[in-house]
Amino acid sequence: MLGIVINQYLHISFAFFSFLAASFLLLCSFIQKPRMATISLLLAVLCVGSVYSKTYETVPSNHISRLSYGYRKGLMLVEGKVISDVEPRSFFKGKKTVFALDVKRFRSKWGWKDRHGAVLVNLFREEDIRYGDYIMLEGKMHRPFDYSKESDFSYRKYLYRQGITFILSVKKTGRVLVLKRNQGHLIKSLSLRLKHRLNGILQKNLPKEEAGIMQAFLLGDRHNIPKSVYDLFKISGVAHIIAISGFNIGIVSYVIVIILKMFPIPRAAQYVLTMVLLVLYAVMTGGQPPVVRATIMAVVFLISFLLEREHESINTLAAAALILLLIKPLNLFDVGFQLSFVSVLFIILLYPPIMGLFYKLFPALIEKSYKEHRLKNKREPSFIKFKIIKYLLQSVAVSIAAYVGVVAMTAYYFKLITPVVIIANLFVVPLASLIIFLGMGLLAAGGLFPFVAYAFANCIIAFLNLMIAVVFLFAQIPGSYYQLKNLPLWGVFLYYGLMIVIVSFYSLRLKKAVD
Repeated sequence: MLGIVINQYLHISFAFFSFLAASFLLLCSFIQKPRMATISLLLAVLCVGSVYSKTYETVPSNHISRLSYGYRKGLMLVEGKVISDVEPRSFFKGKKTVFALDVKRFRSKWGWKDRHGAVLVNLFREEDIRYGDYIMLEGKMHRPFDYSKESDFSYRKYLYRQGITFILSVKKTGRVLVLKRNQGHLIKSLSLRLKHRLNGILQKNLPKEEAGIMQAFLLGDRHNIPKSVYDLFKISGVAHIIAISGFNIGIVSYVIVIILKMFPIPRAAQYVLTMVLLVLYAVMTGGQPPVVRATIMAVVFLISFLLEREHESINTLAAAALILLLIKPLNLFDVGFQLSFVSVLFIILLYPPIMGLFYKLFPALIEKSYKEHRLKNKREPSFIKFKIIKYLLQSVAVSIAAYVGVVAMTAYYFKLITPVVIIANLFVVPLASLIIFLGMGLLAAGGLFPFVAYAFANCIIAFLNLMIAVVFLFAQIPGSYYQLKNLPLWGVFLYYGLMIVIVSFYSLRLKKAVD
């Protein structure tokens, strides 16, 4: 990661970093002291990260990003293949169709020219275009623009990190011609077709607003969430609930495992099928970094069961980060990537000491739990009461750990601090879990037993409104959130530096206590 950062901001030559990487690797093989050899190896990996990042950003001479202004002055005919899901969106009083196009060639007043690379297409009307179509469009190519000078969010940089440097705008009267169908990858094509069918079930059985929220919960489409609802979740700090991440992947994997256990399938086959279905689900929902991170961690966790070996949480998290950065080094600068990994890392690091503190505060309760577990029936009220209290303490510990992990980043990126989220999660997360379970039931019923789908739909509507009401009440609490003018980047580094010192100090104390 440090190598990627150095390449992005220092722009040191490819040859220099290649030489350094080879030198450190050679040095590592000759050094006898293990600690010095490890340092040399890490420096070699750092240089390899810079070399790999620079290679990823190097494009050939016929890449679309090198298109000169002379070609872009007027209308162009562009041919290419649709490489993303096709999303119909609202645009002022009309509709527009948005998708990514892998350009193959274009025609200007100088004739046809071969070009390669992705562009974002804004087609200002609805059109029957699907993933994998090879099409010809007539439109105007232009650079992405930044929404506001007052905002830290750069739309141009965001698209660049997706590998897109131009937008092709096609007017309502612009030419659109589908030349070939079904030219995409079979697995992705089938996943997106399934996604559209599931979207149709939600739209058919739920009102527009509720359908938009459920599309975000289950399928990763956040474009149809009512703005007022999204803003409410944002200022309450629970916006992570309506974005597919580890929370959603965990529930989906749990449901898949439960369903597969109903069939006479060997345990190993159940785990393999679960992994395959999770990967397909990640593809279907767009493959965003938080989803891929959660999927990789779930797959590694299931593999550890297959191999009958314990999994190490931080190593698993690091493996997920490595895979994502190998796929696309610029994922490192994605806000979703950063928030997802930092929150999980802090949960891994801080959950044990926070729970240890709770055990110190409630020692009688912990001792009582063991006695009741051994001597009493689990259905007795006293034991159930203890389980509820323990669950609440665990939920608070997870919520505090995640909040401590992301508070500086949310303050820097969104200029917002939401302390109320620690308590709000205790109510919102169980409701969201129930809503996701009901949503999966609605999708299954809508496809297999349409006559019972209305029962799931009515329950979803009721619980969605309850969840929004709960979030609204938390947002009204004085001091529930604070708007910031600006948080300097050095403040973020200072905060995480302090957290590293605290965690390291705790780890040393724990190690001494064990010794």
